[in-house]
Amino acid sequence: MTIISVVGPKGGIGKTTLSINTTAALTRRVASRPSRQGVGLIDLDLRLPTISSILDSHPKKTFYDLFETLDNKSYQVEFLRTVYMILSRFGQYLAGDIQADDKKLAKILFKYQNLNYELFRYEAFPFGDALHELFMERVNVRTVDQIKSLEPILNKFDLKKFRSLIRDSENNSWPVLEEYINFIEEYGFSFLGGEVPILGKRLHRKRINQPEFLLLFLKVLEGVVKKFDYVVLDTPAGGVNHLSSLMNIIDQVLFIFDLSNTIAVNGSIDALHSFIDYYEDFQKDAMRGTLTGLDKEYVDRVIRERGKNAVCESMKNKKLGILFNRCQDSDAIKKALGQLREYLDTLDKYQQYKNRIHIVGMVPNHKIINITNNRCALFYDMDMALTARMDQIAESIVSDNQNCPTLGDPDKEIIRYLNSSERPKIIKKLTQIAGNLRAASNFS
Repeated sequence: MTIISVVGPKGGIGKTTLSINTTAALTRRVASRPSRQGVGLIDLDLRLPTISSILDSHPKKTFYDLFETLDNKSYQVEFLRTVYMILSRFGQYLAGDIQADDKKLAKILFKYQNLNYELFRYEAFPFGDALHELFMERVNVRTVDQIKSLEPILNKFDLKKFRSLIRDSENNSWPVLEEYINFIEEYGFSFLGGEVPILGKRLHRKRINQPEFLLLFLKVLEGVVKKFDYVVLDTPAGGVNHLSSLMNIIDQVLFIFDLSNTIAVNGSIDALHSFIDYYEDFQKDAMRGTLTGLDKEYVDRVIRERGKNAVCESMKNKKLGILFNRCQDSDAIKKALGQLREYLDTLDKYQQYKNRIHIVGMVPNHKIINITNNRCALFYDMDMALTARMDQIAESIVSDNQNCPTLGDPDKEIIRYLNSSERPKIIKKLTQIAGNLRAASNFS
């Protein structure tokens, strides 16, 4: 299993297009393997996913539906269980079954006073109005005796039905992974993602900013990626962003360098620098045990399940690659390479990273890409030269970048490698033409 994260500093630099075509090239590259599990493409832009529209493939269940299910796991179920305990204990007190000095009653009162109810979706729950009213009244309930004032509200709950609703939520508290994996037979690879419904955008934005949801989402992703030989992650602009803890499971990072203008090049270099900084800080904090927040929770779980060495090895073995996009000529590549080397040298990081940063491929500023609509963003197999370029990238991924040059190699060697992708296809085509001519000559 290899996970490739396609990263760019901003939108509009061809990141999604190249994610799709890299997936197509990888699919072709590994198709001959007898025990292959295939290739998966994941749209990690949780706020504004676009790949399903581009491919005109709309999964039955999307990440929006996934967060609906995780909602039950992270908030609905636990929240409802706690509320059920509150209602039951308060009801026993009002019925005279327990006294005011009952220790469990005091603990339940504390839970009632401090339970976070902001993320509970009252409108989707049959007793939602009564629950909202119950928590609005807690400012007036500070002592056990004051619980009596809640009796009119408590009478609105049917505890038997309440318990039945909890069971229903429990049955839908963890996703069935196969329901979210959409195999696209036309292209031969699987896709995960999909659009967010218009009426669900506000709630979705709220969920994906909550650490509890994201931690569960990362756990789901781990289960998904294990089902494939290769997984391509189309990450949000700027990197893994709010999913920073994905750093642990990524094997190769593919940085898109847009060479169409100076601002784009500078942004790409800065994005690479930011990733290196994050990579180093994360590694140091993980080793020191000083991680916080979502990163700490995630790494702690990985250590519990696979040991500390698994985290260390994952961090040390990550591959960094550069893919030049919208390239005008070789001089643009040389200029970008010079800028990157100078930048890293200023940071005293060039010697450390020159042999770790690989140059995996180049895609020219091609008319096929520029004139096609979204439906044709999958240009793989539509143009011989472009297909050869993507095949070269797929080969570098499969070989763990062993056959491609690094930032430390001379520009001449890098340019020679980038241009070498065209030769096999051209030679094959010429050979085919020559063969046809010989056959025609023999026939005549």
